[in-house]
Amino acid sequence: MFPIHNTFPREMSVIGRLLVDYGELELDLMNCVQVARSFDLNATLKVMFRVRGESNRIDIADGLGRTAYVAVNLETEFDSMIAAMKHCLRIRNKYAHAYWHDPNMGKTLCYVSVEELAKEPAEVRDLTTLKFFFIDEELLLRQEAFFWYTRNLITYLNYQGRFNSGALKQQIFPLPAAVAPPPYFLRSTQP
Repeated sequence: MFPIHNTFPREMSVIGRLLVDYGELELDLMNCVQVARSFDLNATLKVMFRVRGESNRIDIADGLGRTAYVAVNLETEFDSMIAAMKHCLRIRNKYAHAYWHDPNMGKTLCYVSVEELAKEPAEVRDLTTLKFFFIDEELLLRQEAFFWYTRNLITYLNYQGRFNSGALKQQIFPLPAAVAPPPYFLRSTQP
């Protein structure tokens, strides 16, 4: 185990859950779409998961499910769900591609993104131009709560779509209270 895990065990535990739970969100999304497509699990799964890249999967899910959810008057909720998935993906990607740093010796957790530095047009001569993106446990828990909101929104669409189409006789899952998308970091600085 790398030292950062011992220094920030609670934070790294939440980050681990976010990384793992994103895959669950993708499966929930796929299920929501296949239900709207007359339970066409085979085609929905194969179209969504044969491509590489999480952004591609969200875009495919949007294309496959939008018409069905618009037809049952859930366009606004579907748009919210797609936007929430994209926000969760950005959170996931920030951590999946991060290099962890502890500039204040156990007091402050941050990550750096070498990928962002690589995109800069200027020549890179050293790593001193890396930005530090600071996070803490409170922010991570807000991000985790947003993942839960997204999951509940997907579940709502799944059941509400069936209710609106007449396939279910009662509403099973309520529309979750909206949760504002949390920021990706508390602050960023250059060393």
